[in-house]
Formats: sequence, C-alpha cells, structure tokens
Amino acid sequence: MAAPGYLSFFILVLISVDKIAALTPSHYFTLHDVQRLQNSLDRPFSDLEGSYYTIVGLNQLGGKVADEKAACNFIKSKLDSDNIDSLFYAAQGSQALAGCEIAISNETRELLLEAISEDSSITQIYHAVGALNGFGLPLASQEALTALTSRLSKEENILATIQALQTASYLSQQADLRTIVEEIEDLVARLDDLGGVYLQFEEGLEATALFVAATYRLSDHVGTEPAIKEDQLIQLMNAVFSKKNFEILSEAFSVACAAASLSQNRYHLPVIAVTEGSAAVSHHQPILTVSGYTKSNFSLNRIRMDSNSSPTPFKLEFPVARTE
Repeated sequence: MAAPGYLSFFILVLISVDKIAALTPSHYFTLHDVQRLQNSLDRPFSDLEGSYYTIVGLNQLGGKVADEKAACNFIKSKLDSDNIDSLFYAAQGSQALAGCEIAISNETRELLLEAISEDSSITQIYHAVGALNGFGLPLASQEALTALTSRLSKEENILATIQALQTASYLSQQADLRTIVEEIEDLVARLDDLGGVYLQFEEGLEATALFVAATYRLSDHVGTEPAIKEDQLIQLMNAVFSKKNFEILSEAFSVACAAASLSQNRYHLPVIAVTEGSAAVSHHQPILTVSGYTKSNFSLNRIRMDSNSSPTPFKLEFPVARTE
C-alpha cells in the first residue's frame, strides 16, 4: 500500500468499485473512539509504570496530562535509582512532559550501561537502552546491538522479539540493525489468521498492537519499508482497532502506540473508502460518489486531493452506468 500521495487511491476507485470493501479496513477509530481511548488512558497515577502508560499513551495521541508539573513530581517521588525498570518508566515518562528534568548520577548511568549485556534479559536490555535514551545519555549502539542479538537467540518468544524491535529503534542508525529488522518478517509469519479478517498473535491484542507500533517505528528509523503486505496490514488494523473499550491500562497504551504509528509512518497509509449517500446506480442515477478517508490524526479524515496541506473534504464522482 502506498504511503503519502494518493494516486493509488484514485486508481483503486476507478478500476473497480467492487474491490473497495475488500481492500479497506472493516475496523477503525472514529473521533468518538479516540476520545474513549484517551479517557481510558487518563487515569490517576497508582505507580510509576502506570504513570508511564498514561503520560506516553496520551502523548502518542497528541494529548497530555492535565497537570504536567504534578506528573513530573510524581515520577521523581516514585523513582528507584537502583532499579532498571523504574529508571525506564521514569525516563520515558519525563521525556514526554514539558520541562521535566531528572538528574542522574554517574553510579546510575553505570548501572544502566552494565545492564546492556548478553547476561541480561531482553526486557532488561530494552529498559536500560530506553532509560539512557530518555535521560539523554550516550551509549555504544554497536555493543548494545551485539548484546541484544546474542540474547535474542536465547529468547525466541514473541514478546521478547517485539522488545528487540523497540530497543533497536533507540540505537544509532550507524549500527548494523539489519538482523533485528529481519525479525519483522519472521514475526509476521507467526501471526494467526482469523477468518481472513484479522491477523493477531496468540498472545493477544496488546502484543499485536505493540508489534505494529514497534515495526513502523523501527522501519522509519532505519529507512526501510517493513515486510508487511497490504492485505496483512489491513488485517492487523482490523485486529488492533476492533476493541473500543479498555479496562487494562497497558492494553490501551499499546493501541494508542499502534494508532500513532499507523498515522505517522512513511510507508503505509491505510485508506478507507465509503460511498457518499446511496450506492445504488441506475439509468436515471448514473453517478456514484465516493469519499476517501486516511488514517490520519488517529481518526478518519477525508482524503485530500493534494499533498501540501492538511486534509480537506472532497467527493470523487464518476459515471458507473451510462445511457446509450
């Protein structure tokens, strides 16, 4: 599926109206759905991990917490400088807040660097690298990649591989990230096809949404189109956006990240095409009007006819029945 630039959409419509339903997602978010997702994320903080999901999740949707200063103070009060996970949540959460700076000692920096080892789990490597990135501290990307690759050969499960993708997106583009990028195609092959409508990991919605987010973030980072076919992307969208209500905060966070990646990536721009008014055509009504929508700004916007301005409405009308 083509990224920005809409010629492919027009060609699709002009070739065959019958193919529209087959080539467009059956599940997507309306503005109301996005608001519900924001409400699911916007909860009182209970712990540092929860604050990370709320702050970063809202940020992914273009929003922010109501009181950023209070959020920053909460992060500082809950931070355990001797815990890698705590440092990750604090670093990434504070990075998404305006003017929230956390001082890190040399001892804490060394703790994070020492955690980037093949003796650490992939989760620990991911959190250590993400913490260093969030705090704006340097690291040796090639050494981190070596540790990550070595550990990945020992942890061949879905979640660990997704975290490897997430980790690689923090590393320098000068590092040879190809071995990690190749994991995208392997993960696609491990998705379960549910009735030809959904593609989802056995691990559930959260893992699937995190995979989508990690894939497009890493692909944008390295400048390589992800190994996902058009029909696979649509099935992934159907799986990710099929759920509208969220009780689990981490699940809402994962969907917000997936929505952001699908709205902002450079390679695949999902398009929804619907008929405007009646789809019936006849001798007396030979014109069919189709409205196009892009998955932009996390909800449906009518597709624009040029690529230089914000989305504006249009209607594409063309004859599908002719009088003789």
